[in-house]
Amino acid sequence: MKKLLLVLCMSIAIYSGYNMVTMEASTHWRHEQVVVHGGDTLWAIADRWAQDGEDVRAVIYRICEANKLENNTYLMPGQKLVIPVRANHEYLAQK
Repeated sequence: MKKLLLVLCMSIAIYSGYNMVTMEASTHWRHEQVVVHGGDTLWAIADRWAQDGEDVRAVIYRICEANKLENNTYLMPGQKLVIPVRANHEYLAQK
């Protein structure tokens, strides 16, 4: 009985983990372009683009990945950055 319960719990855990990974991988992104102004920081830009309840650090990570930047990179006024933003359903329907 204990082995059956263990197998059942492990199956549920693996299935749930797989669903979470697939759900994140299937997220659709749109890319916005912003121009850096004097005094802008990665944190400030990411904070403007973070969705409700989203961790600003995750947005910073996506910006750095999309623009091949280091986290401690100085931004220059006039520099253009690509901002990956989760696409909502209305945006996808318009495409």
